[in-house]
Amino acid sequence: MHNELTDRQKAIALRLAGETIESICGALKRTRQWFHKWWQRYLTAGPEGLYDLTRANHRVVNRVPPHIERAILSVRRCLEARATPQTRYTLMGAPSIRQELEALHLTPLPSLRTIERVLERASLTSPPLRLARRLAQTEYPGPKAHDSNQVHQVDVVGPRYLKGDRTTYYFLVCKDTFDQAVYVEFVASREMEHILTFLVHAWQRLGLPDKVQFDNGREFCGWGRWPRSLSRVIRMCLRLEVEPVFIPEGRPQRNGSVEHFNGWFQPVLLGHRFRTPAQVRREVARMIDAVNGRHVHPQLGYQTPAQYRRGKRLRKLPAKFALDEQPIPVAAGKVTFIRLVSAQGDIRILGEKLRVSKRLKFQYVRATLSTGHQVVKVYQNSRLIRRLGYKLRTK
Repeated sequence: MHNELTDRQKAIALRLAGETIESICGALKRTRQWFHKWWQRYLTAGPEGLYDLTRANHRVVNRVPPHIERAILSVRRCLEARATPQTRYTLMGAPSIRQELEALHLTPLPSLRTIERVLERASLTSPPLRLARRLAQTEYPGPKAHDSNQVHQVDVVGPRYLKGDRTTYYFLVCKDTFDQAVYVEFVASREMEHILTFLVHAWQRLGLPDKVQFDNGREFCGWGRWPRSLSRVIRMCLRLEVEPVFIPEGRPQRNGSVEHFNGWFQPVLLGHRFRTPAQVRREVARMIDAVNGRHVHPQLGYQTPAQYRRGKRLRKLPAKFALDEQPIPVAAGKVTFIRLVSAQGDIRILGEKLRVSKRLKFQYVRATLSTGHQVVKVYQNSRLIRRLGYKLRTK
């Protein structure tokens, strides 16, 4: 049995030594066509050309089967065609498509990433922008949620305007960071009175959270007229046994869950031409029902927020709840401020600076105010680094 590679190499060597083609073919018992094939391969690619080219199947072995790919695209088109005013806000992405394929008992059931790749190849979705990981000196000490109503994030979006109306309007948004349930209102002011009413409505609908996270807007913190004074929003949270958490100043990305939702709903909602606030509020109500009752999430076992919450014992405000106490008294509880230590080694909370340590400059710390004990404790990576008395203005 011939050794192919050895014969090819020997044939080329004999030809280079001046042997005739006839003598080479006779000695190796090969045809002239065989010799000319490998001689041309040698002239083109050198000695490497004498090796066999791979005969492997260049088709990607894990490519989604054609019938699954067709089904994914068909389901995507069907979801879009079935969209109604009540369902237009349902995301027609990989989770919803996978849920429908599973309900149809289609096999093999593709993964979410496979569905996303199919949609990307068909230009039916825009792949998310992936940014390089930022280097951090310390772990960000933000609250983490492992179930419903452990952490809510609240934000104000606006101002926004209606055609022919000079009134400034705002969207008030509350979102559960774990199960993604939302509550939204469209209001004509961002004053604290509206924020208080909105929070009552949100917590009547979603339930009271363990912690609620805000940015440092004046509508949440107060106008800063008196240092060491607590705003009515903070006081109401404490009265309801909810811990307010304030993200670092100038870092809206630390409210990432609600900011992501804000970036999604505005182009979808504001693509309509509204003429009255009532029209906007009706559309907001449809959006809330769709997001909470129709949008499935992989982390919830492909359930909607409403399905996941069903059967849970959630602590909700009564439908007739009203906080009539004026002013709202300061209750015992905790208020947390997540801060980035300045170059001078201090942080700022409730309108004044607190000295921490210059050694911790440009690192995140968590300052927790205990209103009952009138004490501020500063933690860095869960380690207590400073404890100081903090007399509050209670009037």
